[in-house]
Amino acid sequence: MSKLSFRFSLAAAAASMLTVAAAAPLAAQERGLPDRIVGSSRTVLQHLVDSARTAGLPTAPLYDKAAEGVLKGADDDRIVVVVRSLTRELGEARDALGPMGTSAEQLPLLTSAASALHAGLPVADLRRLAHRGGSQPDASTLATALVTLVDLVAKRVPVNVATSSIQNLIDRRATVRQFSDLRAGVDEDIAAGHAPEASVVARVRAQLGGSPP
Repeated sequence: MSKLSFRFSLAAAAASMLTVAAAAPLAAQERGLPDRIVGSSRTVLQHLVDSARTAGLPTAPLYDKAAEGVLKGADDDRIVVVVRSLTRELGEARDALGPMGTSAEQLPLLTSAASALHAGLPVADLRRLAHRGGSQPDASTLATALVTLVDLVAKRVPVNVATSSIQNLIDRRATVRQFSDLRAGVDEDIAAGHAPEASVVARVRAQLGGSPP
């Protein structure tokens, strides 16, 4: 099992969460730690979950991440490292998003924001994306934008290029459909042999009406 694939699979989880209703109370989202994890590792993971709950963070993503690690054959120590990292990133994401990332309804946004931080987006840039003056996106649009950013980085688009591209689209009030189209279009270009970064720049320029991104 590739450690890299386990560590960076949060992007896929964030994307899938956008298709699931997140309006249930956080308590209803509770999971349980996999039975395979025992001993000190289980104790540490339970402490992380309890600490997240006390801090008002969602615990479902932590349980899900532990279960994913077991499914992919990661050892217990590796699972602890990844869950600890996710706990920290959820907290940083919640702080950067402010009121946008505090309710159960906005769990997909919080998860996608944590994914973006994990992919290398600086906290300050996340804060700017979430609170652009005069063009602040709604939670659903911002979540899709962040999932798109993570997807681009996973395709080896430099973080700064992906961030500036997403920022320009947010400034132009791009829709959920436009962000989804960008992801699909870049996939098509890569399959046709084009460089990911060049594809992003060209497609964002086209969406902006030909103006430089």
